[in-house]
Amino acid sequence: MSEQAVKDAAPSAGNSILMRAWQANVARPGDKVISFSPALSDNASADGGAPPLPQRDWTSAIDLVQEAAEAIRISEERAVELENQLRSVIGQAEEEVRQLQKTLAASQQMVSQAEDRARRAEARAHEAESWLVRIHDAVFTAFGSKAKTVLAEPSGGEQDTP
Repeated sequence: MSEQAVKDAAPSAGNSILMRAWQANVARPGDKVISFSPALSDNASADGGAPPLPQRDWTSAIDLVQEAAEAIRISEERAVELENQLRSVIGQAEEEVRQLQKTLAASQQMVSQAEDRARRAEARAHEAESWLVRIHDAVFTAFGSKAKTVLAEPSGGEQDTP
């Protein structure tokens, strides 16, 4: 990751811990490499023998490992929190789906009942209409000829004179 990309990246606990360790181990300005190999000293023996073993400072390496472990622990804790939150959201969603399914079933039942009532009402309306036609026909059949004669008499018969 380039230095500019590191600056542009959103800061997080893990990144800041690792960057502090990296910056603490930079030997010279502009040096971008952390060296864990032993450095040869200028005090090599003059007889051409093996150079004396350099003294190693492992505290910075141990600090770096501890900070990395802390960053991993923090990441794992966050992952566990997110998993628990996800389980909670999934449980709520499942409960909501169950409620919606119950509501849908009840609504479908109500629609079915309404359709049955509408069919029965339509059948009653057709039956009532056929009875009205029968009554109409019976009235005009029974009273139709008498009504015509009664209506014809006043128009062709006596007239009132004052």
